[in-house]
Amino acid sequence: MSDSRHAPERRAKAIADAVETTWHSAHGHGRLEVPASVVAALSFLAPPPDRRAEVADRITALDTEQFTEFIRQQWEDFVRTRPDLTTPAWPLLEVWHGHHQATDAVREAARAAGRAAIAAGQFELTGVRETRWEVDLFGVLLTTMRGTKSAAARGQYYTPAPVADAAASLLMEDLDKAPWVYEPTAGTGGMLRAAAQTMRIRGRDPASAVWLATDIDPLAVACAAVNSVLWELGPKVLLTVSDSLAEDLDTALEWAIGQRNETLAIAERFREYRAVVEAFRAAQDLLNRNTDL
Repeated sequence: MSDSRHAPERRAKAIADAVETTWHSAHGHGRLEVPASVVAALSFLAPPPDRRAEVADRITALDTEQFTEFIRQQWEDFVRTRPDLTTPAWPLLEVWHGHHQATDAVREAARAAGRAAIAAGQFELTGVRETRWEVDLFGVLLTTMRGTKSAAARGQYYTPAPVADAAASLLMEDLDKAPWVYEPTAGTGGMLRAAAQTMRIRGRDPASAVWLATDIDPLAVACAAVNSVLWELGPKVLLTVSDSLAEDLDTALEWAIGQRNETLAIAERFREYRAVVEAFRAAQDLLNRNTDL
């Protein structure tokens, strides 16, 4: 296998090691959703090659308050763009938009973790469309930050991207026409990534399929939600936290669809409310102008 094939994996490991070392130095153990949410927020950026250094310098130069606002804005944009993924992604969103805001110490440690990820070359990995398709950064990140013993205790194992790609190519023979893909122990979605890559190789757009994935770990599912955007799996992504050993496919599917529809309905009500408020403000401005005359 060519050396270049392993480059994204090595980059992902370098980012994960840098974030893990920095987070544990600045904060200690625990609260892994915080550095994961920062890496996720950074992954939504794709500056062109000639501007990567500039963008990296600008973000690195932010103070803690500015960095916090930047991360919050990134997640606000995520919700506006993909409201259907808000519920599965909530463990990452909650850090910045939940009822219990992060403390000053946590936010400072989050900033340090973000700077470490950028210095380790995150934009060279997640900022390049084809490159981010080739690796599950969040699978590497969670495995590194939790440690192999902790991951094994959870029944979670990271499958390297080349292995997942080979398995998808050899074992998923109908990916060129399958209407949906189901992964009952998805983790952060590594096998979904491999299936999507196999589809592309066979001339199919992954967005044409329905993607259903479940896992018992809420943080892993949240990372899978982010990954589904990075890997461009399309609008038909159904993710839910459940135990695949205790629930059958029909139950998982019903729950995922119901959760998605409810979230979309809430988002639509907020859009309608915002439209009413904006119309009221416009009418009020018009009334005020007429009164001034």
